[in-house]
Amino acid sequence: LYQRALRIMQKHYGEDHVVVAPTLNNLANVLRHQGDYDQAKVLYQRTLHIQQKHYGQDHVQVASTLNNLAIVLQHQGDYDQAKMLYQRAVRSFEKHYGEDHVEVASTLSNLANVHQ
Repeated sequence: LYQRALRIMQKHYGEDHVVVAPTLNNLANVLRHQGDYDQAKVLYQRTLHIQQKHYGQDHVQVASTLNNLAIVLQHQGDYDQAKMLYQRAVRSFEKHYGEDHVEVASTLSNLANVHQ
């Protein structure tokens, strides 16, 4: 269903429109949970490109996608890149939400798993 929704959104708005990003992200989440890390990575990268173009580098939506992409990279064994993305996400979440927010804690927990 997400693939169908994505085709419709892209047809109506174009492939790089900001309204397409949530559907791309949702489809990437499904693929990640199914273990298709290669395709999930591609979709998270596309999502990130759209979000950064629209929102800039330092936005909570960007931070959330960085966290998701880092999860995929961690599963693929790219620990250094995953660590870097988690750290970027933590800094952004802290800036927007404060140091004691649940998003900060969740991302810190993900980062801690890279160090194990």
